[in-house]
Amino acid sequence: MRHLLRSLGEAPGLAWDSVRRAPLRAFLAVLGIVIGIVTVVFVTSVLTGLRNQVALLFREFGTDNVFAYHRTGDPYQRPSEAEANRLPLDPGLAAALPPLAPAVRDVAVQIIVPVVQGSRVLTARAEGNESDTILVEGQSPNYLDVTSGALEAGRPFTDLEDRGAAPVAIVGANVERALFGARGAVGRELSLGGFRFTIVGVQEKRRGGFFGENRGDNVIAIPRGAAQRLFPDAKETVLYIRAEPGQRERALAEARAALRLLRGLRPGTADDFNLSTADQIIAQFDRLSAVIGLVTVALAAVSLVIGGIGVANVMLIGVAERTREIGLRRALGARRSDVLLQFLIEAALLSLAGGAVGVLLAGGIGFAISRVAPTFPAVPAPWVVAAGLLSSLGTGVAAGFWPARGAARLDPAEALRRD
Repeated sequence: MRHLLRSLGEAPGLAWDSVRRAPLRAFLAVLGIVIGIVTVVFVTSVLTGLRNQVALLFREFGTDNVFAYHRTGDPYQRPSEAEANRLPLDPGLAAALPPLAPAVRDVAVQIIVPVVQGSRVLTARAEGNESDTILVEGQSPNYLDVTSGALEAGRPFTDLEDRGAAPVAIVGANVERALFGARGAVGRELSLGGFRFTIVGVQEKRRGGFFGENRGDNVIAIPRGAAQRLFPDAKETVLYIRAEPGQRERALAEARAALRLLRGLRPGTADDFNLSTADQIIAQFDRLSAVIGLVTVALAAVSLVIGGIGVANVMLIGVAERTREIGLRRALGARRSDVLLQFLIEAALLSLAGGAVGVLLAGGIGFAISRVAPTFPAVPAPWVVAAGLLSSLGTGVAAGFWPARGAARLDPAEALRRD
């Protein structure tokens, strides 16, 4: 133990002397480690942050909910060729499902209004301001309740407004800011596609998102009846099926059977709709993240191997330059294990320094991005920092073992005779 403590105490000074004698060589040796650590720490930080935001995004819609759509994937994305001709879900299914599925508590409707009407892009205008980065949706009166939506101000739609296709709207936080600034939107009017709507509510800014953006903040919601009457081309419908407490899986199975019955599917034929839950969507994102993570780790591993080779070369050169020093230490009583430990610690400290630089660079890049885009998840988490430093440390130990073993095996007499 005494020898170990002495070696640990001497090693940093000896390592610093080695770096000071050839700083450029040491820098080039750890450059691969720096690049590898920057890559893996930064990408892992982004993926981890994105995963957390995506999880929050879908869990905001309710962990007991099942999402029904006639295609797979995002309703706002172009469909695949295999699903392009599928018949959209009928909004009337919302009322037909609960009687056929006892585990289903309630069903809300979301109708996606095309943002391009004819040859024109839907633009919202109010009090001299306008925005064409909006999304328009028809929503049933229970939509906010089923999806756990919260209002910053105002109220939800009423059943009467839905049945009467009333010209009222609930706007997202970004829409309010773009059209009205900080003056508040409730009670004011906006123009949309040639129709005027009175704003009755403003949604709270959504917490989850993708790359810091949540499209719910850009939504102008109008009653389902108004969407069907004013925008007859709006056919894309999403059903939010709320299960009875603790019965989500049963509700999913019952909803699937009910939808097959209501859509006239014969036994043995494939579903012409898709059912998903928040957990399933998050799991899909996790699988995608895992693939990206594996590619990132592979690229970082190449850099770490290159950096490890550089560290090994530096240590081999260091052993060659300090042969007489090694022989003198051995002649004065140092054991082979002392020499081995000394050079292993030097290699580990050299690599750890490269890892620390890489972590600092990755953290600096993440911090700079967060200053420009505060909602972009790029600042490394503590466990990512620790993993980066441990990776660099392990690379140093692995790279330094062969040179350290060679130094420990030097014959003291032969080493003292070398120039």
